[in-house]
Parts: sequence; structure tokens; C-alpha cells
Amino acid sequence: MGQSHSQSQTHISVLPNEVMFIILQYLPPQEMKSAVLVCKALREMGEKPRFWTWAVATVNTKDDLLKLKLPRLQMVQEIDVTHPSRLVWMKREGLADLFQVIGEIPTVRRIRGLEFCKGIEGIEPDLVVSVLNSLEELNLCYDFYDEEDFEDMPLRLEAEQLELLFTAVAEKTNLKFLQVSGQDMLKDMDKTDETDEVDEMDQMDEMDTISPELFAAAVSNVEEVILKEHFKEDITSKQFEALYSIIAVEDRPVRKLTCLSFYIDPMGDVDPELLSKAFNRLEEFTTVNCGSGEQWTAILRGLVEGDSRLKKLMVEDINLEVVQNLDQNLVRRAKKKFGQFYQDPCTVLENRRYLLDCIDIIDTSES
Repeated sequence: MGQSHSQSQTHISVLPNEVMFIILQYLPPQEMKSAVLVCKALREMGEKPRFWTWAVATVNTKDDLLKLKLPRLQMVQEIDVTHPSRLVWMKREGLADLFQVIGEIPTVRRIRGLEFCKGIEGIEPDLVVSVLNSLEELNLCYDFYDEEDFEDMPLRLEAEQLELLFTAVAEKTNLKFLQVSGQDMLKDMDKTDETDEVDEMDQMDEMDTISPELFAAAVSNVEEVILKEHFKEDITSKQFEALYSIIAVEDRPVRKLTCLSFYIDPMGDVDPELLSKAFNRLEEFTTVNCGSGEQWTAILRGLVEGDSRLKKLMVEDINLEVVQNLDQNLVRRAKKKFGQFYQDPCTVLENRRYLLDCIDIIDTSES
């Protein structure tokens, strides 16, 4: 005589809480969104912030800030304030409100589009430092463009905010990537005593808002750094030299460094051997049209003959006379190790034209 077997179904809500937590933590995002709709028990458990750390909170309007008050988003790591329009509330006037809310969510590590928002100079300095120093990526950029294809970046700190931020970064930071451009590293030159007869470059170096030592300690405490000067000189020769000096003698976290200036030579009159020690302790170094033959000779010699960490070297828009006057055997050995490590002005121009042509083709195909 055959035996009949009956199977009973157990609703997930009767499972022990420990088992339900294990199930929830392995659900991918889309299934997690569905799970909290199944029943009240799952919804209550699913509201735990640890299940939503992957979420990206989009904030463009003042009402969007309410999302950041939800229990599930109290451990969110990324906030997106990008928007195709420059006129949205967030970009025009919402930064102070956003920072107030983020100040209560210490897990935020990325704010997409922060560099396109206005109004940071009006926010209380301690709050600015608390938020920015908790991020992993920071584009501290104050740049304006004539081309419509590029959006202005109005993120410029006041002197007090900047000094407090650099002080905090020098001590301890979550930052792994930092780009600095257009910040007021210099005090207002119009307020200086015009009767002082001092060398212009010495005067600039004496007008640092951020001391060379503080600048170097902060910048070298971040793994990847880009220093850019587009439309004015805001980083002084002494600040650059202090940065190279600390990298040369200390084992600092910085591994990738890009120095792009169209106003001063970032390498200036720095001792060639000091530059060699500094650059060869990095993993990547990129610059544009700077350095003397003596400086590059020392750098390349340290690269091919010393115990170098350098894996990538690129000098854009270099003066070809500098290259031609180098020891060509040294240049060949460097190329053998890195490939082509410099670009002459003609090559750079051709690459820029090619990039602009590609942008025009994309725009034409989308219209």
C-alpha cells in the first residue's frame, strides 16, 4: 500500500529573526526592494540601515532631503547631486541644507557633483571640514569655462574653511582622491603694502594663506592628488617645494601626483636630487611643460639606476630642447622601462583636436 506524503508550507515570517537577517543581507539590491513589500515583518527588518549601504540617494530639490531622514538611509555612503540643469535648487542654494543633513550621517563617503554647487563659502567652517574630510573623493575646484560643453565649478572655500580643512586632512582623513584648483591659497595682494620693495616671487611666497608645511602635510596624506592652476596662480613655488621635500624624506600615503600649472613651473628651482628622491618614491607622476635638463637628468637617473617605485611618468607639452639636450642613452633606458614618457606640443595639440572632433561627432549623432 502506497504512502502519501503531505508537505506544509512555512511562511517566512515564522522563521527566527536571526535566520531572516541572514537571508536579507545576501539579497541583491533589486530583490531587497521587493522583499520589504512582502509583509510587515520583512519591512520592519528591511528598514535596518545596514541593508541599504549600497543605495545612492539623489538630491536635487529641498523635498529630496527628506529621503535622507529615512531610517534605511542612515548608513548611506553615496549622495548624487548631479543634474543636467544648472538652475536646480541643489546647485543654486541647497548646499548648506545638504551639509546639515549629512552632518548627521557619518557614513557618507561620496557626493557626486559637489563641485558644481554654489554656496559653500557661507557654511560654518567646522561643518564644512567635518563633511569634506569624511569623503573618499573630493574635487575642490573653482573653475569657469567659456565653452557650453563644460559646466562651471564654483566650489571655492573661504580662507578659514581652507586652513581648517588642510589642518584636518594633515592629521587624519578618509580622502583617497583630492583635486585642488582655483582655491585662495594666497592672501589678497591688493591689501599688501605697495611701498614694500621685495621681489615679486618672494612676496607671493610670503602671502601663503596655507603655509608650505601645512600644504605639504595635507596634500601628501592623500593617495591620489591633482593640483591644477587654470586661470590664476594660487599655489606657490614654496608650497610645491615643501610637498616634494616631505615626499622625499617621509613615507607618505601619496602615490599618484599630477601637477598642472600654466602660471609657474611646479618644479621651479628645486634641487634636482630632491626632485629625484620625491618622484621616485611615487608610483605615478604627471606634469606639463616644466623642469630643467639638470632636474630631468637626476629624475631619470634615479628611475633607471635607483630603487624606484615609479610605474608611470608623463610630461605633457614638454620643451623638446630639454629632451634633446639630455643624455640620450638615459632617455632610451627610461623609454624602455616606461615607454614614451613625454609628449611634445604638436602631439598634445593633435590629441586635443582629436578629442574635440570626437565630441562633435557624439553631439551630431545625438541631435
